[in-house]
Amino acid sequence: MPTGRPFQVSYNATAFDASVYPSGLLTFTADHLAHALFVTGRAPGDRVRYGFASVWEWLHRTAIIPAYIRRRTVNSRLVRSSLALELDRSEKGAISYALGQAMTGVFSEQVLLVPFLMHVDRYAHRYRATFAATRKRADLFGRRASGWVVAEAKGRSGDMPSDLQDKLVAQKRSIKSIGGIPPEVAYGCVASFPKGQYSRDSLRVDAFDPIDNEVEAIDLVVDLNQFILTYYEPFMAALAFGETGESDDIFVSALYRQFGIRLGVLRPIVNRVRQATDGELSGLYDDILQILANREEYAPFSFLDGTTIETDWEEALALNDWEYYR
Repeated sequence: MPTGRPFQVSYNATAFDASVYPSGLLTFTADHLAHALFVTGRAPGDRVRYGFASVWEWLHRTAIIPAYIRRRTVNSRLVRSSLALELDRSEKGAISYALGQAMTGVFSEQVLLVPFLMHVDRYAHRYRATFAATRKRADLFGRRASGWVVAEAKGRSGDMPSDLQDKLVAQKRSIKSIGGIPPEVAYGCVASFPKGQYSRDSLRVDAFDPIDNEVEAIDLVVDLNQFILTYYEPFMAALAFGETGESDDIFVSALYRQFGIRLGVLRPIVNRVRQATDGELSGLYDDILQILANREEYAPFSFLDGTTIETDWEEALALNDWEYYR
C-alpha cells in the first residue's frame, strides 16, 4: 500500500475529451514516483540479453527522489532541495527529464487510467523494432481498457517555454498507429517549476491532447502478448535481483534495503509471466486482464498493473533544506 504523506501537484489538461477535467490536483506518494520511474525506463527486462540492466537503471533513476526532491510541510507541494537548485545545467536537466517521465506516468494512471505504460525503446530493443529516420518520436506508449495511448514526456527546471506546446504537438502524434490501430489518446506532458516569489517553486504538470498527425508519423508494429511480457519482465528481473521479501499468498516481493524500497507483484501474475517466459506466450494479455479484474478485492492498494512499490524515504522528503535557499 502507498506509504508516506502524499504530494499535491496542480495540473492543466488542454483539449482532452469531456472525461478529463481541464485542471485539478494530482495526489500521490513517493511510491507512485518510484513506480512511474520503473515502468518508463528504457532498458528491457530480458535477462538473457540484457542481464539486470533494467534494475540498475531503475535504482539509478529513483535515487534522485530522496536526494533532490522535498515536500512542503504547509501544502504538500513538490519542490526541489537546495542541493538540486545548486546543480549545474546538465545535472538539473537530468533531474527534470526523470521528473517529466515520472509525472507523465502518474498523470497517465490517475487521470487517464492507463495501467500499462512503457518506453517505446524498451519494446523496440526487446523485439528489435526499427523506426523511420525522424527525431520527432514519442517517448512512451501504453494500453488501457479502451485502446492504445501515446505520450511524450518533458521536464523543465524552470518555466515551460512558450514554444514547447507546439513541439509536443508534433512529437506526440509521431506514432499514427499501433498494431494497425490509431492510438485512442496521444498526449504531451510537461513537468515544470514555474517561477514564483522564490527560486524553489513547486512542480506543475501541463498536458496537451491535440488532433493532427505528424507528416512522418510511423506505424508501430506491436503484438499484445509480447507487449505485456515486455512490460512485466523488468518486474521479474527486480524480484530475482533483490533480497527475498516477506512474500505471501497474494504477492511475491523483493527488498532493496539500502535503497529503502520494497517491490511486490501479484503472485498469479508472476506465475503466468513465468509460463510465458517458458514459451506459453499465447493468451498472456487476456490472462493478465482476467487476473487484474479482481485486483481491488484482494489487493486494493496495489497499482493498476497489480504491482506494489513501497518506499522508506519519509525522513529525506521531509527535510526543510529547501527553505534556506534564496
